[in-house]
Amino acid sequence: MEENWFDKGLKYWEKKDYEQAYECFCEGDKEGNADCTEQLGLCYQWGHGVDTDLQKAAFYNEKAAKAGVPMAMYDTGLNYERGQGVQQDIKRALFWLEKAAEKEYADAYLELGNLYYYGEYVQKDHEKSFKYYQHGAELGENRSKTGLAEFYIEGEIVEKDLEKAKMLYREAFDSYYEMANVDNDCVAQFWLGTIYSDGLPILDITLDYNQAAEWYLKAALQNHDDAQNNLGIMYTHGMGVVQDYKQAFEWFVKASKRKNVVAMSNVANCYYSGKGVEQDYGKAAEYHSKAAHLGYANSQEVLGEMYLDGKGIEQNNAKGAYWLKVACENGERSAFAPMGDCYRKGRGVEKDEKKAFELYQQGASMGNLRSKVSMAECLIEGWGTKFEDKQAFKILASICNEEENYRENLVTVTSHDDEKGVTFYENPLDEISIKHYAKAYYLLGTLTYTRKGTDGANPSKALALLRMAERLGYEDKGHPELTAEKLIDKIESENQDLEGTSNIYIEIRDLKKRGRMGRFDIYVHHADGTESNVRFGTDRRKFCYLLLLLLVSNKESVQGLMARYFCYGRDRLVSLARITELADEEGPEKWIEKFIYADEYDKDSKEWRYKYTNWMYSNEQRKASEFFKEVCSADELELYQIRSTGGRDSIASIAIRPEQIVIPDSLIKYTKNLPSRKLMLSYKSVGNRPQNIAITKKLNPNKYEEWNEDVESNGQLME
Repeated sequence: MEENWFDKGLKYWEKKDYEQAYECFCEGDKEGNADCTEQLGLCYQWGHGVDTDLQKAAFYNEKAAKAGVPMAMYDTGLNYERGQGVQQDIKRALFWLEKAAEKEYADAYLELGNLYYYGEYVQKDHEKSFKYYQHGAELGENRSKTGLAEFYIEGEIVEKDLEKAKMLYREAFDSYYEMANVDNDCVAQFWLGTIYSDGLPILDITLDYNQAAEWYLKAALQNHDDAQNNLGIMYTHGMGVVQDYKQAFEWFVKASKRKNVVAMSNVANCYYSGKGVEQDYGKAAEYHSKAAHLGYANSQEVLGEMYLDGKGIEQNNAKGAYWLKVACENGERSAFAPMGDCYRKGRGVEKDEKKAFELYQQGASMGNLRSKVSMAECLIEGWGTKFEDKQAFKILASICNEEENYRENLVTVTSHDDEKGVTFYENPLDEISIKHYAKAYYLLGTLTYTRKGTDGANPSKALALLRMAERLGYEDKGHPELTAEKLIDKIESENQDLEGTSNIYIEIRDLKKRGRMGRFDIYVHHADGTESNVRFGTDRRKFCYLLLLLLVSNKESVQGLMARYFCYGRDRLVSLARITELADEEGPEKWIEKFIYADEYDKDSKEWRYKYTNWMYSNEQRKASEFFKEVCSADELELYQIRSTGGRDSIASIAIRPEQIVIPDSLIKYTKNLPSRKLMLSYKSVGNRPQNIAITKKLNPNKYEEWNEDVESNGQLME
C-alpha cells in the first residue's frame, strides 16, 4: 500500500529533515489531508522547513480545526486567546478550546483550567478550573497534574492532602524527564528548566540555575520561544551562565520574532538601556508599542511613561495616561504609581489627589516600591488624605530596611509573579529602584530631623539617612532647591559637634580562637563609652563587612578606593555575591588571603587568572577611575551603614572615617602593600586590560620584587 503524504512527512520530520517534511505536508494539504494541513501550521509556527509566519500558521490551524483535527482546534483557540497571527478574540478562543476539550484533547483542559484559575480574560472561577485540571490530569497532561496539586496543597475546593500533591508532582516531573531525554521534547525541556529555575520543595528539588540554563538552551535551540526568552533573562542576570548582555539580546530577538510579548518587552528594555545593543529610545518605544497592542501590561506601563516623558516617541500626556490606565486595568503593579502621578498633577486626566492616593495605595498593596514611597509622601504632605506622619515614617523605615537587607545579603536578583502567574526577574538595586530608595532615605531623613512621626529630633541619625540619599543620587527635578546636600549643610551648621559621629570608632577584634561566627568579630564603640556587637545573619555576611573595613582602612590603596566607591556608588558590591564560593570552615583570615591574593589556572585560556581580585575591576567599574577624586575626597565621612545589635525596626547608621577603624595586628598585613591610588589613576583603561595583568605584581610584592614604582604604570600593566 502506497504511503500517504502525512506519513511520509512525519518520517522526514522525525529525521529533522524539515524542508522535505514541509514539501510532503504541502502536497497532502492540496489533496485535502487535514492532518497535513495542521502540520503545515506547525511548520510556519516553528519555522521548520520554511520561515516563521504566524499569520499563515493561524490560517492552516483554523483550516484543519474546521476539518475536525483536535490539535488544530486547540492551536486555533490559543491563537485567538493570544492574538497570535489573528486578531485577539476571547469568545472564539473559548469556542475552539471547548471544541478541543470535547474531543478529549488534554492540553485544552489545561488551558481552560489556567484561564479560569487566573481570571485573565474570563471571570475567575476556581471550581471550573479544578474540574478542567482534574480532567486533564486523568488524560495524563502533566501541567494539569501540577495545577491540580496546588489545590491539594492549599486545601481549596478539596481537602488538603500533601501526599496526593506530592504524588501528582512526582508523576509530572518523571514524565517531563523521560520526554526531555528520550523524545528530545522541547516543551518538556522548557518545563524542566522552569522547575530547576524556581526549585520544587515538595520534591526536594533545590534551585539550580546551571541545570535550568542547560534545559532552556536545549528547548531554545528547537525554537521554543518561552525558553529563548528565559535563556535571555539568565544571560542578563548571569544566572547559571556567564553574564552576557549581547547573548541575552540575541535570544530576546529570536523569541520576539515568534510574537512572544515578554520577549518583545525585553528587546525594548535592551534598546532603552543600551545593554547588548546600541541605545535607541525610538526602537525601545517601537517594541513596547508592539507588545502593548498585543495586550502585554508591562509594556503598556512603560509605553505610557515614554509618552509622558517624550522619550523615543512624541510627547503626549493623554496617550501616556491612556496606556497607564490600560496597564492598571490589566493588573500591572508598576503602573499604579505613574497613573497616580497623572491624577495628582493633572497630566492627561483631570487633577484628583484623592484618586491619586487610592492608586498609590493599590500599588503599594501589590508590593510596588515606587507606590509605597509615593503613598508615604502623600501622608506627609496631605495629598488626597489626612496628614499621618507616623504612618509615613513606618512605611519609609520599612523601605530603607528592605534596601539595606538587599545590600547586606548581596541580593542581585529577585522574582515575583504577577496576577496572571508570569514570573518577573529583576535586580532590586537597579538604577530605577535606587532612585526610589534614595527618595525614601531623603523623606525619612527629613522626618527624623523635624521630629515628625518620631519621638524626638535626632540630627545624627537624620544626617546618616540624608547622606545615604545623597550617595544614592537623590534629586527632585520639580524642586531642584530641595537637595540632600543643602539639608545636610543646614543640620551640620546647627549641630557643630554631633554626638555619635566623631567620637565613635569601629574595632575589628581578634578573638584568638574560632568562635561560633568565626575568629574575628566587629564591635562599635559608642560616644557614651559603651560598645555593641555588629549583628550578622551569616559568617559570610560578616566577612563582607570585615573585608570592607580592612580595605577602607587603607585610604590610599586601590582596594580602599574601590570599596568606598561601591559603598557610596550606585553599583555597590554586587560582585561580592561570589563570596559563596568560599568554604565556611576556612574562616575570615583564609578568606581575605584568597580574596585578595589567590590565583587559579584557567584551562581554556591557558593563563593564570586572579579570580577574587576581579571584583575590583569588573564591568561595573569601568568608569570608576574617573570618579576617584570626587568620591574619595577628604570630606568623605561614613562607611555606609554599620548596624549594631539594638532592634530590627531602627536604622542605626554610624558615620565613620577610615582612620577610625581599629585593625588587630594579625590582620594588618592585609592592609599593606596594596596598589596605590596614584598607580590606579595613571591607568584609565580599566575595562580593557587583559586578564593576566601585571597589577598582580603589586598585590603580592614578595613574589614580584622587581616591580618598579618609578616606571610608568601603563607600561607595566599592559606588558
